[in-house]
Amino acid sequence: MNRRILLGAAATTLLLGAAATPASASTESTACEPGQACFYETTSFGGKSLIYNDVPTACTQLTFAPGALFNWSTEDVHLYRTPDCSGTPSLEPANNFHSYPSTKFLSFRAA
Repeated sequence: MNRRILLGAAATTLLLGAAATPASASTESTACEPGQACFYETTSFGGKSLIYNDVPTACTQLTFAPGALFNWSTEDVHLYRTPDCSGTPSLEPANNFHSYPSTKFLSFRAA
């Protein structure tokens, strides 16, 4: 009986973890390739990463406050300090990269 409970808990954890990552984002690779927008946990482009093959036009809340963005996409990215893309955005142009040692962004969308 305990084995069933443990298997159920593990399956629930896997499902909840998968739901936390947007469909267009990947956390498997830390290498950013042309056409992608890659958010990194640290200012040195390390730690956790979120990699988007397409920059969403809808407001997208980040799962962590990134320390850096490598924007190799063809889209400019607007970064927001709020989780709902409100307020004045900061612009990260296409084919550019930047680190954010003193600013915490919580959401973004294509400009």
